[in-house]
Amino acid sequence: MYRSIKISFLIFSIFFISLPIYAGTLDSYVYTFDTDELLVSSQRSLNVLGLYLKYYETGNEEYKTAANQTRPYILSSLKPDDSAALNVLSEYQPGNQVESINRIEILINNYPNSVILNALKILFNFEVWEKFNNMEAFKKILSSIDTIEKTIGENPFSIYYKSILTWEEENLQEKENIFENLEKAFFSYPSNRKIQELLIVQAFELGKYERVKQLSTDYVNRSQKDERIMFLIALSYYNLDEKSESRKIVDWILQNSNKKTVLSKSYELLGDISETNSQKVNHYKTAIDLDPENAEALAKLGITLYKSNKATTDNLTISRIYLTKALMYDPDNSDIKETLNTIDRKLSGKHFLTTLLTLFIVILAIFYIVFRFGSKEDSLTASKEERN
Repeated sequence: MYRSIKISFLIFSIFFISLPIYAGTLDSYVYTFDTDELLVSSQRSLNVLGLYLKYYETGNEEYKTAANQTRPYILSSLKPDDSAALNVLSEYQPGNQVESINRIEILINNYPNSVILNALKILFNFEVWEKFNNMEAFKKILSSIDTIEKTIGENPFSIYYKSILTWEEENLQEKENIFENLEKAFFSYPSNRKIQELLIVQAFELGKYERVKQLSTDYVNRSQKDERIMFLIALSYYNLDEKSESRKIVDWILQNSNKKTVLSKSYELLGDISETNSQKVNHYKTAIDLDPENAEALAKLGITLYKSNKATTDNLTISRIYLTKALMYDPDNSDIKETLNTIDRKLSGKHFLTTLLTLFIVILAIFYIVFRFGSKEDSLTASKEERN
């Protein structure tokens, strides 16, 4: 009996070890699903996959042309489902995810356990879900994640997408669990940039600014960085009251980003870091020029103007304009409403005092005229009577 158990264990071990051999060549994509990493992979088939995915991401035909030229050299190493997956990507038309999803669905009927086809199904459906909050796409993604994990177990790709999908709907405790699971994945695959970026986002949302700081030590030295992630790192340093480090990260963003929303938030953060009101006002105004719908920058500019010169009617009026605009884009902000109410009361008081003072001056003038000219008229009448 003991011998039979050993033999069974040996057979299982051989089967388990041989899985990668019989699996599709492109299945390792789920461990390194960063297109930039795929392009520098030592495996040529992954280079081709990376080129096609770059074409999918950017719409640049040159990536597809390069992939088509290289593809003949890897045909012998491809499994049938690998070739089918590359066909879908090569025939993809930018913006037409639905057609690609339909083609993948048909192929999955022939290769139900294909890791690469299910991964592409997740990729295309995720974009549909993100744009339109499509619940059918949401269910398809979870179904394909389940298929991949049943085939090869948990992997960075499945953990990454499952974490994003489940994050928003969960309570704080569940979010902590998701975060811990993602940390385990990052511990096993520390070179995976996507996992690291998602970990920074989740740590920031949980208020774990020290953890963001720890993760950033390696991230800021990567050749490929996302400026939105860099902004979260800068904001975390600011929340830790390490303003000089925060400013360094912001300076990098200003030099390397062309995204107006990111630049706007970066100038807003510079305004927060600044020590004088004039510097704050200048940075907030720049932030608003870059993104006129930046509610936080509008509110901060309005409040800064209000606090810097409370007694000036013009400043109160300008402050009120900025705060009213901020409230348009952030209607539930109680701080903006409270400040607006205070400004309205002050402006009403100033208006009342101005009106009352004007009225008082007019009344005094009337009394003066009546008294002055009335007295002269009385004097003339008295003189006439005396002469008569």
